Amino acid sequence: MGRPLVAALCAAGNDVVILSRKAPKSVDAPHSSCIHLEGDVSRLQLGLDADTYQTLCNSVDTIFHLAARTDFKGASVTDYAAVNINGVKNIYALAEEAGAHLHHISTAFVAGNFAGFFQEDDLDRGQTFRNGYEESKFRGEQYLHTQIAYKKTTVGSAVTIYRPGIILERHPSQDSINTFGPFIFLDGVFRILLASRRRNQDDTAIRIRGDATCSLPFIFDDDVVKAIMRISAAPEIHGRTFHLVSSQPCPNKMLEDVFNDAFGRQVARLVEANSFKEQPASPAEKVMTQKTAMYDAYLDLHIQLDRTHLEEIMSQLWRPAISEDELLSAFTLYLASKKENNADLVFLSATKRTAIEDYFEKFLPIFYGQQLIAGLASLSCKFWLDVQGCTRRTLEISQGRLISISSEHQGTFGYRVNPSSFLQMVSGKLSPQQGFFQGDISLEGNTMEALHTAFGRIRFYRDTILIHPDLYHPGRR
Repeated sequence: MGRPLVAALCAAGNDVVILSRKAPKSVDAPHSSCIHLEGDVSRLQLGLDADTYQTLCNSVDTIFHLAARTDFKGASVTDYAAVNINGVKNIYALAEEAGAHLHHISTAFVAGNFAGFFQEDDLDRGQTFRNGYEESKFRGEQYLHTQIAYKKTTVGSAVTIYRPGIILERHPSQDSINTFGPFIFLDGVFRILLASRRRNQDDTAIRIRGDATCSLPFIFDDDVVKAIMRISAAPEIHGRTFHLVSSQPCPNKMLEDVFNDAFGRQVARLVEANSFKEQPASPAEKVMTQKTAMYDAYLDLHIQLDRTHLEEIMSQLWRPAISEDELLSAFTLYLASKKENNADLVFLSATKRTAIEDYFEKFLPIFYGQQLIAGLASLSCKFWLDVQGCTRRTLEISQGRLISISSEHQGTFGYRVNPSSFLQMVSGKLSPQQGFFQGDISLEGNTMEALHTAFGRIRFYRDTILIHPDLYHPGRR
C-alpha cells in the first residue's frame, strides 16, 4: 500500500517524508519531491540520529504508519514483536512528540479466528489467533487503544485505526511479486492443476481443503488508499476504527469456479478435511496440501466484518464485491510482472518479425471457412492478438470456423504476448497455459472469457490446424 498511498498524498499537494529501511532504487515522478529517510521503526527514535529525529518532530503533522512484518513464517508472536508491537510504540512516541495525528494501518485479522459479526469498535472478543502475525497486530493495536483511552482525559495526539481485509494489488509490480498474497496462492494452485492435467489420464478433480460456503474479505490496494485519503480528511475521527473491506466478501466458491472455468471442466473442488481421511490424497493433492498449507486456515472464515463507521464517510455503495473478472485481471498482471519482456522487444529480429506477419497474412487465411477444432462447432467469438512490438490482429470465429482476420482492435477480449513466446506457441512448443503462467501472455478485456477461451477452446497444440507446419518442422517446405 505504500506506493499508491505516497502517490495519492503527493497528488493532493502534500509534502511527504518517507521512512523505510532502505532507500528505493528508483523514485517515480509523483514521488520526486518527497524526502526519503532510511530508518527502522523497531529502534528507538526510529534508528535516526538525534538531529534528524528532532527535525522530524518539528515538521510533521500527520503520520501514516504502514510498516509491519506480514509473513506467516514466524514461530510465535515473539518473532513479530520488534516491528509489529515495538514499532507501533516507537511511531506513537514520534506522534506524541510531534503533536501529529497518527493513522495506524492495522488488519481486519486482529479478529483472529473469531466467528460471527465483528464490529469496528471490537478488539478483544476472547479470540485466539492462527499465527504470530495476527497476534502481533492485535497487540500493537491493543497498545494504541490503551493510549486512546488515556488521552480521553488528557491532551495528546489523535489516533485513527484502519483495518483492511486481504489486500490485492490491482497493478502488481516486480517489486512486490514475491511478497505474501492471494496471487501466490492462485499461482500455486493453477500450476499444480496444469501439471496434473498433463499427467492425469482420468481427469479426476483435485481436492483443496477449504469450506466452499465461506468467503474471503478481498480489497484492492487502490480502494484502501481512496478510503484512507477520504477518512483522514474527515472531522472527528480521533479514536475511531474503520474496517476497509468490500461490501461483500469474495466467496470461496468463486475461487473454485475460477479454476474450473479456466480449464473448461471441474479440475478442482473444495472439500472438508475429513475427505482425505475417507480417501487418501493423490500425489497431486499431496503437493497441493504442502504448497497451500499456510492458507488453509483462511479458507474456513466464519466472520462478518462491520462497515458502519466506514459507510458514514464512504457511503453504503462504496466498493461493491470484487468480481471474478477484476480478480483475474489483476492476477494476469501479477503473472506478467514476473517476467521482463523488454529485451525480447528490443532485439526482435527481422526474421522473427517476418515470420509473425506471414503467420497472419499467408498461413491463417488458408483456413477461412474451415472447422478449426473438432467438437467446437458452437464456438463464436471475436478477439484480438497483440504481439508486442510487432503487430495486432483481430480474429473472428463463427460456429467454430475462422471467418476473418483484420488489423483492427475489436472484440470483448484479447491476448498480449511477446514475439518469441508467440512463435513458440504457433510452432507447438508452448501451450497457452504454460505461456500464461510464465507471464508471457496477459489477458485483456473480459478476462474470464479470454482465459476460458484460451484454455478450453483455442488451443495451439499439435492437434490443431493453427500450428504452422514450417514453424513446427523448420526443415520442411
